[in-house]
Amino acid sequence: MNTLKMMQRFATIALVAVALVSCEDTVVPPVVPPTTNNDLTVIEGNITANTTLDATKKYLLKGKVFVQAPAVFTVPAGTIIFGDKATKGALIINRGAKIMAEGTATSPIVFTSNAPVGYRNRGDWAGIVICGNSDNNGNPNSSIEGISATGTEDGLYGPGTGAAINDQNSGTMRFVRIEFAGQELSPDNELNSLTMGSVGSGTIIENIVVSFANDDAYEWFGGYSNHKYLITLSTWDDDFDTDRGYSGKVQYGLVLRDANIADKSGSRAFEASSNSNAGANPHSAAEFANITVVGPRLFSSTINANYQAAVEINSNSALKVHNSILSGFATGIRFNGAGAGAAAQGNYFFRNTANTALSGGSTLPANFAAANVVLGDSASFVSQVWADAPSSIYTFNPLLSATSPLNAGALPVAGFEAATHVGGFGSTANAGWNWGTAWIELNPVNKVY
Repeated sequence: MNTLKMMQRFATIALVAVALVSCEDTVVPPVVPPTTNNDLTVIEGNITANTTLDATKKYLLKGKVFVQAPAVFTVPAGTIIFGDKATKGALIINRGAKIMAEGTATSPIVFTSNAPVGYRNRGDWAGIVICGNSDNNGNPNSSIEGISATGTEDGLYGPGTGAAINDQNSGTMRFVRIEFAGQELSPDNELNSLTMGSVGSGTIIENIVVSFANDDAYEWFGGYSNHKYLITLSTWDDDFDTDRGYSGKVQYGLVLRDANIADKSGSRAFEASSNSNAGANPHSAAEFANITVVGPRLFSSTINANYQAAVEINSNSALKVHNSILSGFATGIRFNGAGAGAAAQGNYFFRNTANTALSGGSTLPANFAAANVVLGDSASFVSQVWADAPSSIYTFNPLLSATSPLNAGALPVAGFEAATHVGGFGSTANAGWNWGTAWIELNPVNKVY
């Protein structure tokens, strides 16, 4: 049954003055004081009937909350949901259920940490999972990463015993922020901030900000969902992780990386995988276009040694990256056992220690040099790209300068909206970005909710 119950807390605490952190500081205070959220409505257990939250209330997500089919979980614009750290709060939309979380540019929906202002940090709650019935190249009843499904429908993705529904609809998420998420729910089994398993093309997920992810920001396991306007801020591991046959399209994105923060497994903007079995079907064939990747070397001359490639294509993935800025990483792009269809075209590579690398039997695509602008490690070129020089990920302005060479030259790509500029932005942001409005928050550590 759906369980929504009011919990009143009364506490008197000493407020601790917290200095604003610089762009190179990590936000890891030694002691977290008691929560300052006094009036929260608790969400826990199974949601089995259509449920609509109230934007005038604030909510606390406790434990694993499963939305069971065919229930619809509706979150109005402006709603704030805090995740509980002690119980590893997580929201899981099962196959056949839906989430309807439609914020607006000026009244976004926020999923965030329950810690006080200044003390929030990655891993303060577990994250959001959406499961669907479309294809993947693993088990038709696969358990989503981070969830151990034991004889139930909870956390399973894939077509199950029926035919794949590749245009399946798991609902809508628009103008949503997901902050400080990602926890280990079982040993070596972590939830990402937003995880999607076999989510179909009928699902709408766009205008999302994922900040301070404790693992990956976005991860797809199979599916055909398409997306626009995705932002990542200070991710620990990978920003866009595609696996198990994911074949959707993503256009317009922004990646901002902290020079000090990277995962021991190796951090990348794109980690593209599929299946080590060459005969698996379908293989991942995701396509990304107009993504601005501002890597750690744009903000500091010294970066965490765990940083790897801006783009790594491995295990037979046929990832394609078009018309994007791929800058500031140890390596621009690594083909590592990539699928035959893997490609990069219309991209600008610059300020990378090395622009290309090969491993796992891969070779560089024959047209790579002609299809991309591959530049040396020149700091002077950076000053020609953006209106404001990169200085802090918390204040970065992604708009191109009026004279930037990236304002023109984007290649036409089938299946994507036409854009003349390379990267996510021209010298002005297109209307879909709603840039400068409340849905974008680059300093959530100190945001008052």
